[in-house]
Formats: sequence, C-alpha cells, structure tokens
Amino acid sequence: MYGDVLDLVRKIRRSEGFKYFVGTPARLAVHTRQRLNKDVFSIDIYEVSGFFSVLQMVLFVLMHCETKHLTPRISARGKIYGDPDGKVDWFSELFETVQKPRAALQPGQIRTSKVNDLVHLGLRNKYEKKLRIESASKLFLSHYRPAAHIAEEVAAISQALELGESTLAVHYRGTDKRLEAETISWERFCTLVASVLDSHPHLTSIFISSDEPEFIDYFLDWPFGVCVKVAPAKYLASGNVPVHFAGYPGLEIAREALLTCLLLSNCGFLVKTPSYLSAWSKIFNPALPVVLASPPRRDAFWFPDSELWTEAAVHAGAAGDSIGEEFVAAQLTTNAE
Repeated sequence: MYGDVLDLVRKIRRSEGFKYFVGTPARLAVHTRQRLNKDVFSIDIYEVSGFFSVLQMVLFVLMHCETKHLTPRISARGKIYGDPDGKVDWFSELFETVQKPRAALQPGQIRTSKVNDLVHLGLRNKYEKKLRIESASKLFLSHYRPAAHIAEEVAAISQALELGESTLAVHYRGTDKRLEAETISWERFCTLVASVLDSHPHLTSIFISSDEPEFIDYFLDWPFGVCVKVAPAKYLASGNVPVHFAGYPGLEIAREALLTCLLLSNCGFLVKTPSYLSAWSKIFNPALPVVLASPPRRDAFWFPDSELWTEAAVHAGAAGDSIGEEFVAAQLTTNAE
C-alpha cells in the first residue's frame, strides 16, 4: 500500500502537468525579461538532464524564434556537462554557429535568462506536435553544426571502423530509460537486429552502441554472422545510474554523446530503442532508415521517437502502442522500400 502511494507520488511529480504548474513563476519571469530584448531571444541553459534533452530545448527555442521572427542567442552551462561554477559554455564548445550574428547583438545590450528546465520556457506545449524530423533537421542545422574538431573526430572514427551504407547501426538505451519507454528483452532485441540483417543483405557489418556494458557483452555473443564493431566509449553507466549522473568529467561525456550520435547517423540503417541520443541521428541525417524496437511510454511520447513510432504504425496499419511481430515486420518492409 505504502509502495503504491510512493509510485503515485513519483508519477505525479514526473508528469508534464505538474512540472508545468510548478514552473509557472519562472516561465513568466523568462518571457517577461525576453520581451525587453525585442527581436532577440537570449537564454543560458542550466538544465540538469541528458545531453540531448538540452538539444531538445534548443530546438524548441529555435522554433519559437522562427515563429516570432526573433534571433536566438543560446548558451548552456552547468555541472553535468560543463563545470560546477557555470563558467564553461559547453554548447559553444561542441557546436558552431552557422549564421553570423547581427552587429546589434552586443552583450551589454542583451538580457539573458537563466533556464533550469524545459517547463521554464513553456514551449513544449506550443511546438511539440508541430515538430517534424525533416523540418527540425533543416532548422537546427541552419543555425548550428558540430564544431570542426568534433566533425574531424567523427570522420576519423568512421574511416577507421569502415562505417557507411553497408553498416547496420544499433543503439540500446538502458538504465533509467525504462521509466520513459516500454522495455524489450535483450533476446527479442537481438532477434530483431538479426531479422533486419536477413531482410537487408547489403548490410554486412554492425556498429553497436549502448550505455549498458552488460548488454554489449550479451550482444557480442549473439551469432549474427557478420562483423560487429563497438562504439568507442570511455564512460558507461554503472548499474541503473545514467552516464550523465555518474560524476564523470562533464565535457568528456558530452563529447562522447555527440560523437556516438553522429557515428550512428553515418551508417546505412539504424535499429534502436527509445532514446534522444539515437533519435537525433535522424535529425543529423533525415535520410537514415530507422526501426524503433519499442514505443516510448504514453506519458513520455516525445519527438523525435514519437514521430518514428507513429509513422511506422501508420504504415503497418497498427495501433501506435503495438509492438507485435506483424508491426515490427511492417517497419522492416517500410524501410526496405
């Protein structure tokens, strides 16, 4: 009984409605301050969450700026990916600005709002359902691109591992993701990967990435019959503690997350579980065929995985929460066409 009450409390606290209500004062303060900038929207993100959760926030800001004809000015700091004192702008360390800022954007003339959570912007409710992978990719890449040192490292690793159109990328997100996605057993996931190989004979190697070292060991023992290459990763999860909460060096885990995502995007096909990291591979490469092995939970049915699952369900003629054999088979057929 007591456990059920605790579960209910946790569910309420995790709900978007509760977070939106609690974040109302901060949200009003942000937008009141930003109206004083007139044609500029300037935020400094101190979000305590995953790397690509922050990129989701950036995407919402860019969509807001496009809609309101504003110039975005975005930075990201904090102890998870930057430093405890908030001096390092890790977003600018990893991404370059594509568009040149206008001369009017002088630091002393701009009021910047510190944002600790997505609900402090209040933009998900406005733009989540309007996001589409093609347009989101075009929007983000028209403003930002991976920094030159990141692009060079991705190119070098891709060449060394011979990643390309004949490579099947695989990403299994474990640890705390079970709170946001329907789980799929390791055996069933590997069976799905094997079926993708069978239905796509041009795929002659596998590139595997996961935050769970135990899963990687299990995957390497599976008889796929092709060469399996493991994503280079120095920092992995410990038990159920996600990588970004494990106390690793901030910029290093941010860099690894971005590298992994871009390496996945350089492959010819992707099989994945729900995860912002691997979903953003589709943002960086919209032409990448993707099979989503299981759906996000209904209370975490967020873009881009929401679009991947919904579109596959439409093609399959199945319900959006179906994970049956016929639905998965239909995803394979769709991606083969």
